[in-house]
Amino acid sequence: MSHLEVELKLAAQTTAIEPVRQFLSTLSHQHTEPKKLTNIYFDTETRQLRQWDMGLRIRGCDGRYEMTIKTAGQVIGGLHQRPEYNVDIDAPELNLPAFPVEIWSEGTDVQQLQSQLQILFSTNFTREKWLVTFEDSEIEIVFDQGEISAGSRDLPIQEFELELKKGFVADVLNLAKKLADIDGLRLSSTSKAARGYSLMQTERAPLQQPETVFDYEQQPIEQALMHMQQLSQQHEAYWLADEAGAREGLDVFLRFVQAFLVHYRNSAPQFVQDIPLEQLRADLADDKLSAETFCYSSRWLKCKLAFTQWLIALKYTDIH
Repeated sequence: MSHLEVELKLAAQTTAIEPVRQFLSTLSHQHTEPKKLTNIYFDTETRQLRQWDMGLRIRGCDGRYEMTIKTAGQVIGGLHQRPEYNVDIDAPELNLPAFPVEIWSEGTDVQQLQSQLQILFSTNFTREKWLVTFEDSEIEIVFDQGEISAGSRDLPIQEFELELKKGFVADVLNLAKKLADIDGLRLSSTSKAARGYSLMQTERAPLQQPETVFDYEQQPIEQALMHMQQLSQQHEAYWLADEAGAREGLDVFLRFVQAFLVHYRNSAPQFVQDIPLEQLRADLADDKLSAETFCYSSRWLKCKLAFTQWLIALKYTDIH
């Protein structure tokens, strides 16, 4: 009924889809043909579940339904870790008391909460699956393609997700690094639910201008790495949104990363030291290079994955 979901999301450009499929076919795998999935997401008018960092949905596929709630977790440089609880149901109707009572805050009236829930948005997409054996782990790769809808507004879905089924977190990162040889993939830290909530906003929230520096010498290295990962995502989003000065800001950030690695040159793993930061800065200097081309490039993805792998190695033990 419950497990700790560990997954990594890769947004995909159309040109990357077939090369990824071809690579996955070379691995030991079980393939599942695409199926159409419908997901309905719920919350109260005051977004109570969102405030608790919870996400509630009902998924329908081939006439079968599953109710899922994801509780508070964390995202480390694109690697998602969240407790998840699943309940099979006979019809697309909520039944919150079927979830373990311990997931709720003390004093929560579950029946009253259920009476206040309403449909917020839905996702409709086809899902293709590969269950692969890679190194010492079983990893499920899914390809989702479709859209998120809220009233008259919608957002496209086109992404690969790597989820650890059995084995080691490090193997998920290593598989992602293999996929990173393919241009057209981008590490994504935003869930479908979070994108759905963004459609509910009547006005687009202003994009915060990225920071460029912080006092890493006064922080544990794990905290400094987490902050740097957040900054990389922030700068990337800022440029993809075509904000003024975004390209120059990302170049300042990369110079900061170079200084960071000089400071930690005695402790940074070799795979991090090998990141081609000078080449990335040269890419940025090319005025003809678009944000889409850079942010979906193999070189940029490998850079972000290397720092994620360093952080995971420092901060977390493997999950078996």
